[in-house]
Amino acid sequence: MDTTISDDEFIETVVSSAKREVHELAEEHIIFPGPDPQILIHIWHENDFYFGGTSERSYRPRGDIRADDLTPVKQWLIMELFDFLRLSWHLEDIGIAFRRLAPAPNWSQDHKTGELLHEGSSTGIIANDSSHVAANLPWFLKHSPERLFKIAHIESTKEVCQALFGMPRIPFA
Repeated sequence: MDTTISDDEFIETVVSSAKREVHELAEEHIIFPGPDPQILIHIWHENDFYFGGTSERSYRPRGDIRADDLTPVKQWLIMELFDFLRLSWHLEDIGIAFRRLAPAPNWSQDHKTGELLHEGSSTGIIANDSSHVAANLPWFLKHSPERLFKIAHIESTKEVCQALFGMPRIPFA
């Protein structure tokens, strides 16, 4: 395994920027409080897959995303914390959390398997279609996790939307 979760500097930077502390629940399974301290965010590695998910006051996470690489889980993490990070930095909340965005161009989901597809091709990323993840995540998958982190720091809401969505507003469904 090339990447370990427990010592990933990017994850540590994002979580500490949100004024949260990472706790190792088990080998290759970390948790930390989300924007709502009663909701725990989990990132773990199991059976050759990386997962990201949440749980409400328990250590049994709901898997929102599964991928064979840690990068999409990092993109999911930024998506989950995007508005909270902006508020932590005293920047305007752009209101993307828990809202259904319009589908990202060229992205779809196989509703039988949950896999996200780009231009009809397999991505290997399985998203929970009963949550906002399947609708919102493709917008975030267009950018590296590091780029997403930089976008979150942009002060102008219009510039944030332009950088994230390619338009100066949030693309609502």
